[in-house]
Amino acid sequence: MTNHSSIPLPRKADEAENTSAGRSSLRIAFALLNTRQRLALALLIVARIVVGLCDLAVAAAMYLLFLLLQGRPIPHSLWWLPGTTLSAATVTSILVALRVGMDISSGRAVVQWIFGLYTNLLLRLTRGYSEMQWSRFVACNRGILSNHVLHTARDAAEFYQRLIDLTAAAVIVTTMTAALVYQSPLAACAFAVALAAFFIAHRFFIRSRVQQAASSRETSLRMLQRSLADMFSSGKEVRTYRNATFFYERIRKQAESMAGSSIRAVFLPQVGGSLADQGAVLLFLCIIIAVQLRHGDARQVLSLLAFYFVLSRRLIPLISQISLISGQLESSMESVRLVSDEVGECEKYRELPTTVRLPASGFVLQLHKVSFAFSHGSSILRDISFEQLEGEMIVLCGPSGMGKSSLLNLIAGVSEPVMGELCVNRARISYVPQEVPLLDDTIRNNLLFGIENRSDGELMHALSAANLDEFVMAQPLGLETGVGDNGALFSGGQRQRLGLARAFLRGSDLLLLDEATSALDMESERQVLENLKTSGRAVLLVTHRIPLRAFAQRVFLLLDGTLVEETEESTAACKN
Repeated sequence: MTNHSSIPLPRKADEAENTSAGRSSLRIAFALLNTRQRLALALLIVARIVVGLCDLAVAAAMYLLFLLLQGRPIPHSLWWLPGTTLSAATVTSILVALRVGMDISSGRAVVQWIFGLYTNLLLRLTRGYSEMQWSRFVACNRGILSNHVLHTARDAAEFYQRLIDLTAAAVIVTTMTAALVYQSPLAACAFAVALAAFFIAHRFFIRSRVQQAASSRETSLRMLQRSLADMFSSGKEVRTYRNATFFYERIRKQAESMAGSSIRAVFLPQVGGSLADQGAVLLFLCIIIAVQLRHGDARQVLSLLAFYFVLSRRLIPLISQISLISGQLESSMESVRLVSDEVGECEKYRELPTTVRLPASGFVLQLHKVSFAFSHGSSILRDISFEQLEGEMIVLCGPSGMGKSSLLNLIAGVSEPVMGELCVNRARISYVPQEVPLLDDTIRNNLLFGIENRSDGELMHALSAANLDEFVMAQPLGLETGVGDNGALFSGGQRQRLGLARAFLRGSDLLLLDEATSALDMESERQVLENLKTSGRAVLLVTHRIPLRAFAQRVFLLLDGTLVEETEESTAACKN
C-alpha cells in the first residue's frame, strides 16, 4: 500500500499569489488551455481581425465611390477596381453586407467558445476538488470552493473574450493607422502621438491601480462568501442566541470593502475609455484640418473625408474599447491566476489510485496490519487486523476521537492507509454517516442519489426497510415531496432513515453505519436493526449505545488506535 504519511500542509493564499506573480500573465493564461482551445482562440482572433479589415475595405470603396460620383479619375487604376458609379456602389453594398454577416457569425462563435471554456473550467475545478486528498479537502472552506467553481471560473473565461477583443482591436488599429500614413502622414503622426499619450496614461496611472483593486476585490469576495456560509449554516444558533447583529456587521464591513474595490476596478477602466473616446473625437477634427491644409481642392477633400469618416467610425470606438478592455483584462487576469493555482493544487494533491484487493471467498472485509495518520500527525490507527464474514453484523465502539470514523473512511475509500493491506470490494459498499447529506430535491432523487432510475416499488421497499414508508405515503406528493436545503424540512431521525433507505436501495454487500441511528427513537432503531439483521447484508456499525450490542454477532473496541474484540475488560471500558 502506498505511503501517504507526508502530505504537505495547505499553502497560504499569499504564498499562492506570490508563486503566480512571478510568472508571465499570458503564459499562465495559455497554459490553462489545451492545444485545441489555443487553436480555437487563434482562429477567433483572426476572424475578429477580418471583420475590422472589412471596415478598411468599406472605407476604400467609399473613397472610390465618391471619386466616381465627382467624375474624377481613379488613382492607381487596376483592372479589378470598379470603373462605374453603379459597380462601385454595388461593391460597397456587398462589403457592408459581408461585414455585417462576419461580425454576427464571429461574435456568436466567440460567445459560444467562451461559455464552452467556462463549462470546461467549472468541470475541471469540480473534478479536481472531488478527487483531492481527503485530508486536504476537509481543510478547505466549502463556500470558497463553490465561489471558485461558479464565479472565479466565469471571470477567468471572460479574460479570454477580452483578450480576443483587445488583440483584434490592436491589429485593426495598427492596420488602419498604416492606411492613414498612406493617405496623410501628418494625420498619422497626430494619431501616433495621441496613442502614445494614452498608453503612458494607462500604463503608469491606471493599470497598477486596477490590479490592486482586482486583487482586493477577490480577497473581499472570498471573506464575504465565507461569512455568508457561516451565518446560513448556523441559522439555529443565530436565532437562539439572538446574535444576528454580529453577523450583519461583519457582512456589512466585508460587503463595503468589496464594493469599494469593485468600484475602483470598474471605474478606472471607464475613465481611461472616456479620455480615449473624447481624445479620438478631437483627433478626427485635427485630421480634418490637416486634410484641408494639405488638399485645397474641395472635391478631393470630400472624397478623403468620406474615407476618414468610415475609418474614424471604427477607430474611435476601438480606441475607447482598447482602453476599457485593457483595464478589465488586468482585473480578470486575477481570476485566471486563481483558477490556474487551484487547478495546479488539485493536481498536486490529487488522490492517487491504489490497488485494493478483493476479500477471500466468504468474507466482505479483510484488513492486515493497517495503519493510518493525518499529515504531520501521530498515527490514528496502528496495525489493525480485522475480518468480517458475509452477512455478519459487527458493532464497533470506543471513546470519541479514537479513530472509529477514520477506520470507516479507510474501508469506504474516502482516505487511504499509510501502510498495511486492505481487501474489500468498494463497488459493493454503502456508507451512512451520522449527518446524512441530502440534496435540495425530492425524496425520489435523494434515494436514487445518482444511480439509474428504479421503480416506485423498489423505492418503497427501501423506505420500508428504513421504517420511513408510512411517513412518505402520508405526504400529499409522496416520493415527489421536497426535503429542503440539506433536509431542513425533515427531522434528524427522518434524515437518517432516508440515508439508510438510500443505502438499502443500492443492494450493497457491506453497510458502514457511523452513528447512523443516533437520532432515531428506540423503537424505530430496533425495527431498522432487525431489518438489517435479516437482510443478509454485512453491517459494520459504529455506535456509543451499549444496547445495540445485542444485535451484533461480534463487538469490537477501538482504544488508542488499536482494535480488540470484546472482553469483560473492554466492555467495562466501553461503558465508560
